[in-house]
Amino acid sequence: MSGIRIWLATTVNAVDLARHALGEVLGIDVEAVEIGREPAGRPYVVGVAGLHLAVSHSPNLAAVAVTELGPLGIDVEPVRGLPATELARRWYSEAEADWIARRPDDFLLLWTQKEAVGKALGVGLRGGGLRRPMPLPPAAALTATVSGLPSMAVAAWIRDGIVLGLACDSAAALGAPVTVSVVGPPAAGGPCPAATERVPPRAHPA
Repeated sequence: MSGIRIWLATTVNAVDLARHALGEVLGIDVEAVEIGREPAGRPYVVGVAGLHLAVSHSPNLAAVAVTELGPLGIDVEPVRGLPATELARRWYSEAEADWIARRPDDFLLLWTQKEAVGKALGVGLRGGGLRRPMPLPPAAALTATVSGLPSMAVAAWIRDGIVLGLACDSAAALGAPVTVSVVGPPAAGGPCPAATERVPPRAHPA
C-alpha cells in the first residue's frame, strides 16, 4: 500500500472496522486478523511487522487508519456546538486560545490533531498533550509538522459533519496521499460491505 488509508463508519464497532480494514489490506479473511494492544493501549496487528494501525471511536462513529510509513494516530469527533473559546483558554496554549477566540470552528480541528499525535506517540494526551502546540492554521493535508517533533506530520479536516484528525511520525508521511473509505453496516452474520473510495479531503479554508 502507499500513503495512508482511512476507513470511516457510523454504525460499525471500531474493532470490527479495524478487522475489516486489515483484512482488505492483507488480503485475508477478517476472522484471521488478530489485533493486540501495547501496555499503553496502542493497537497493533499481531504477526505483521511494518504495518501501523490506529483506531478511534466516539458515539456512533469509528475510524481506522493503516499505513506502512510509520507510527500512526487518528481521532474522530462529530461536529457539535461547544464553548470553544472557554475550553481553549483552559486546555490549549495561549497562541491557540487566541486563535480559537477568532476561529471557534477550528477548536475540534486542533483537538483531533492533538489526540492523533498522542496516539502516534503511544502516550495519548498524558503529560500535557493538550498543551502541545499544533500548526496554525490547522493543516488539512499532511504538509505540516508539530513543533518539537520534526517528523510528526499532522492534518485535520471536516467532512459530512465529522472531524478527522490524523498524525504520522515519519518524514515520509509529509505530503503522503490520504484515502478515505466509508464503510456501511455489516449484513447479518457477515462482513462489512466493500468500502466506497472517496477522494482525499480538500484543504481547510484559511
